[in-house]
Amino acid sequence: MRVSTNSIFINNVANMMQKQTQLNQVEGQLSTMRRVTVPSDDPVAAAQILDVRQADARVLQFNQNAKSAENSLATSESVLQSGIDVLQRARELAVKVSNTTLSNEDRQMTMSEIEGLYKQMVGIANTTDGNGSYVFSGSRSQIKPIAEQSEFGRPVASGSSIVGYNGDSMRQEMQIAGSRQIPVTENGEFVFNKIRDGNGTFKLTNGFPAGYTPVAPNTTAGARPNVDVDQGTVTDAALFATKTDDPAPPAAPIGFKQIEVVFGSEWNHVGAQGSATDPTDFYYDVVVETGAPGPAGFTSLITGKTGATRELASDLYKQQTEQVDPLKNNAVPPTDLAGIPFPTPTGYPKYKPGADIDLTASYGIKLNAKGDTPTSGGVVAINKSQDKSIFDTLNEFGLALQQDVTTPQGMTDFTNKMGNILTHVDATMTRLLSVEARMGSGRREADTLVSVGEGFSLQYKTNLSRLQDLDVAKAVSELILTKTALQASQSTFAQVQKLTLFNYI
Repeated sequence: MRVSTNSIFINNVANMMQKQTQLNQVEGQLSTMRRVTVPSDDPVAAAQILDVRQADARVLQFNQNAKSAENSLATSESVLQSGIDVLQRARELAVKVSNTTLSNEDRQMTMSEIEGLYKQMVGIANTTDGNGSYVFSGSRSQIKPIAEQSEFGRPVASGSSIVGYNGDSMRQEMQIAGSRQIPVTENGEFVFNKIRDGNGTFKLTNGFPAGYTPVAPNTTAGARPNVDVDQGTVTDAALFATKTDDPAPPAAPIGFKQIEVVFGSEWNHVGAQGSATDPTDFYYDVVVETGAPGPAGFTSLITGKTGATRELASDLYKQQTEQVDPLKNNAVPPTDLAGIPFPTPTGYPKYKPGADIDLTASYGIKLNAKGDTPTSGGVVAINKSQDKSIFDTLNEFGLALQQDVTTPQGMTDFTNKMGNILTHVDATMTRLLSVEARMGSGRREADTLVSVGEGFSLQYKTNLSRLQDLDVAKAVSELILTKTALQASQSTFAQVQKLTLFNYI
C-alpha cells in the first residue's frame, strides 16, 4: 500500500495540533490549579461544580443574613432590658409612695425622678441601630417612632395621649434559611402603646370617669366609695365581653353596658344614717346601666328591680308607702319620722372588707374592696380594659403626685390610682419581657443557623475541591509527556517536509 506524502503531512499537522492543545490544557490547569477550567474539560464535573457553587452561595447569603439578624436582635434585647430597668424603678417608686407619707419636698423629688424615667423611656423607644435605623418604627425605619405631644405632668385630653406614634404596625423580618424568616424588630405601637389597662379584661375606678353623667336617678355623679379596690379577677372573659356588649351604650367615655357597685348604709329609726364606723351597717348593690333615659336606664343585678322601684341601699328606702331618696335631698325630715323604724334593706348583701363581690355567674368576674367605711352612695365603676400607653401611665404617676392627699378621700383616691399605675407598669414589663424573650430566642436561632451554615459551607468547599482541584503531580507528569510527544511530532513533521522526488534522482 502506498501512503502519499500529502497524507503523511496532514496527519503530522493534526497530531501536532492535538499535542499542542493538550499542552495548553495542562499548562492552563497548572496555572489555575484547577482540573476543570472550562466545561469541556469535564462536562459532568462542570455541572456538579455549578450546583455546588450555587448552593454554597445561598448558604453564604443566609449566613450573612443570620449574622445581621443576630446583631439587630442583640440591639433589641439590650434596649428592651433598659426599658425593663426603667419600669422596675418606676414600680419601686410607686410602691414607696403608696406606703409612705411623703413631704412636699419628697413628692417633688419623686415627680422629678418619674419625669426622668419618662424621658428615658421615650429615648429607649426612639433607639437607632448601627445603621441609623429606628428599632421600633416597624417597616418605617427611617422615621422616629415616638413624638411627644404634651408636656409631662399636665393633664391630657380624654381620648388623647401624651405621645404620638409615627411608625407602622409591621415588623422587620429577615430570611435566614430557605423557608425561615425571623422578626428582627418589633413595632413600638405594640411594645409601648397597646398595653391593656386594668387586668386586661376590665378595670375599676372609684366613682365615674370624668365626663360621664350617670342616668338619673342613680347615685351622685362622681361619688366615691372611700374604699380601696383592686383590679379583681376574670373567671370568664368571653362572658364578660358578651354581657357588656350593648347596641345602645351609655354616654361617652363609657361606651358599653355600664356596671356599677353602689355602696349604702342602713338608716335608723330617727332618720339618720347608721354607724359610720361599723362596716356591718353598709350594704351594696350591683347596678347595670344600659343608657336608656330615665329610671328604665338601670337595673339591680341583685334584686332584678328597675329604676325607681328598686330598693337600692344608698338610694331608695321604704317608709310605709313613702320612698326616701337621701342622695337627692328629698328625704322626709327626721322629725316626721321619729319613732318610726326604717326596715332593713332586703335582698342586698352586706359589705365585708376584703370579701369578694362575686359576679362570676352573671359577668364572669370577681371584685374585691378593702376598707372599713364606705361612703354612702359611693360608686365603683367597672369599665372595659382599653389599650393604653406606658408614657400616659408615667404621666398619670406625675399627676397623682400633685393631688391633695391630706384628706381620707384624697388618700384613698391616690392609693387606688397608684394601684392602677402599678398594674399597668407590671403589664408593660410583661410585654417587654415577652418581646425580649422572643428576640433572644430569635438570636439563638440565628446563631445556631450560622454554625450550621458554616458547616454546610465547609462541606461544599470540600466537594468543590474534590471536583475541580488539580492533582499537581499527575499534571506535571502529563505536562512532561505531552511536551515530549509534541517535540516528537514536530521532529517528524520536519522530516516529512523534506520528502520530495528529487531525493531519489
